Amino acid sequence: MTALPAFSIDDAEGLILSTIAGTNAHEMVMLDAAAGRCTAAAVFATAAQPRFDAAAMDGWAICAGAGAAYHIVGESRAGWGFADRLAPGQAVRISTGAPMPAGATALVRRERGRIAGQMLQVEDCRSGRDIRPRGCDFHAGDLLVPAGKRLDPLDLARMAASGIDRLAVWQRPQVAILATGDEITPVGVAPDAFGNHDALSPALQARLTQLGAQATHLGIARDDDGDIADRIAASDAALFLVVGGASGGRHDRVRAALSDAGLSVLVPHVGMRPGKPFWFGRLARGCFLFGLPGNPVAALVALELFVVPALRALQGLPAQPDWIDVAMPDVPVVAGHEHVRFAHMGWSRQGVLQVEPLGQSDSAALRPLLGANALLRQRPQGQAQLLPIHA
Repeated sequence: MTALPAFSIDDAEGLILSTIAGTNAHEMVMLDAAAGRCTAAAVFATAAQPRFDAAAMDGWAICAGAGAAYHIVGESRAGWGFADRLAPGQAVRISTGAPMPAGATALVRRERGRIAGQMLQVEDCRSGRDIRPRGCDFHAGDLLVPAGKRLDPLDLARMAASGIDRLAVWQRPQVAILATGDEITPVGVAPDAFGNHDALSPALQARLTQLGAQATHLGIARDDDGDIADRIAASDAALFLVVGGASGGRHDRVRAALSDAGLSVLVPHVGMRPGKPFWFGRLARGCFLFGLPGNPVAALVALELFVVPALRALQGLPAQPDWIDVAMPDVPVVAGHEHVRFAHMGWSRQGVLQVEPLGQSDSAALRPLLGANALLRQRPQGQAQLLPIHA
């Protein structure tokens, strides 16, 4: 059988994004459940903020008259405005955030006025100072949050200030993780003499959650076609991350196990190291599968390169990775392959980008990846690029 040609990283990513395009949907959620969700439509203010001219300082609101003395006729405080209109020569005590009374022309700071009985003596006052005009933050119709933004606390504050209690967001991608292999056991269960703990599933679930997906774990399937197929069939997830069983050896059974489910392999493998066994496909029922290598580092590299852009695209976020060209010493690469590794990136005090490759000696070792916050990509032609890792 003739081996299928390997995809380039860029071609594999492009095919994945084009395949999943248009498969996402949006829903309405209440504001208190919107944190971390991604807006499906722009959000506009429904009312001005503040809704009235408001005091920015404690003091007195006055209606300027001919002299420096004002008769105190009442009070305006937060939540309770002064009901009447001020006449020239009148003042009311006012607190920060309280509405300015009708007829008020200025605000006198507390420390710049003196009380004598029911009279206020003013030392210094400038019209308009220390007053927040109605709508100085935003007016009805102003853009509060653009479409395609992951909502943070400040976004929620703006919407709440405008009285918006529900909004349209993209649905969370439903992703199921299936680990495979006779040699791995769950964390907390002692492996046998030739086994290993499942190091990838906790990492994958954490990263998926960080990216806004709803992640579930289907457990560990043995190297058995029926076990693999049954676990996939029992889940209604839209996307699956299947770990292991991807290299094509006698015991790598994932693709064969799913043949009866109508598996169509769209990306058979990618010309990169580590991570060449990565594959992408679709079942007849419409769900997508990302086949990750069993090598932990290779799987995490493939996750960042292919799964992360897909999850961002499904949530209306910019999906194309922002690679940064960097100058790095040449690294020997296998012909036709790209070398991708984790790295630490930072900035010197002089503002120079500094890159430290991590885990060069062993592509399966996790401890050397301490501090990793980027991927370093070395192309066969000698170009080097850096991809920051973020949600």
